[in-house]
Amino acid sequence: MRTRQLVAALTAAVFLPASAAVLTASEATAEPTPEEVEADIEERNAELELVIEDYNAKNEELEDANELIAEIEAQLPDLEAAVAESAEAVAEIAAAAHTGGEFAMMNSILAGDPDDFADRMMLLENLNATENAELSAHLQQVADLESRQAELEALQEDADEILNDLEQQQNDIEAEIEDLEVLLDEVTPDPPPADNPDYSGDSAVVDFAYAQLGEPYEYGADGPGSWDCSGLVQGAWGNAGVSLSHNVEMQWNETARVSRDELQPGDIVFYSGLGHDGIYIGDGQIIHAPHTGDVVRIADMDIMDIQGYGRP
Repeated sequence: MRTRQLVAALTAAVFLPASAAVLTASEATAEPTPEEVEADIEERNAELELVIEDYNAKNEELEDANELIAEIEAQLPDLEAAVAESAEAVAEIAAAAHTGGEFAMMNSILAGDPDDFADRMMLLENLNATENAELSAHLQQVADLESRQAELEALQEDADEILNDLEQQQNDIEAEIEDLEVLLDEVTPDPPPADNPDYSGDSAVVDFAYAQLGEPYEYGADGPGSWDCSGLVQGAWGNAGVSLSHNVEMQWNETARVSRDELQPGDIVFYSGLGHDGIYIGDGQIIHAPHTGDVVRIADMDIMDIQGYGRP
């Protein structure tokens, strides 16, 4: 009898965890509810917005770097011509110095290492005032040319590094968007409709934003036809003649803080983390470009925690 009880107890000990494991596996493989999918999408969109805004910031950096590169490249021919012209004058001084026994000294001035510029300048005190001025001007022009060439090389290296970062971020963003689109198809096969009411105010910023209602969200886009959040804000204020960067954090730094009570149509509402912003249109509402799979739409201003408010 005691043997049978022992066997029964052992059997229960072995098979009870197995039954529990089967139950847990069954629960784990249950299909997520639409609400769970939507919550997952919202969380991943919030994370993705920060990555997208970093991508936008790098694009701004790349644009600035390319502008400086173009500026320096435009200056180099004039600098090179000035150096060549002054070199001719210095060559005449060198020839005259040669006949006067100063050729060795001139060679040491002209052929020295650029890092020894200060020491070589001191040698100019041995020349007369005219020669001193001509040689000093030449050395300064050489130094300016070398400085701009070094700056150009550094900028080109920076631009290449930024471009590589952008390409990596683009691949990461597009892979995440593909995953999100699969999830979106499970709960919303088509982008939800957006209201397109008439606007009767006098704000050029809001007027522009109203005209974009219903246009699709696209990361990195600043129109026409598609937008991300900071791209829409940039475009709307650009319509009013104000230049803003295509990045939420930069727009935050480019605007003056206003309180909620001071909000006027056209002001910018910034959300916590500075990964998203929208355009205030009055009555506690904004127009914004939400995220992948959605369109430019009107929404309640308090859709997320608010960081603050800005006015260019």
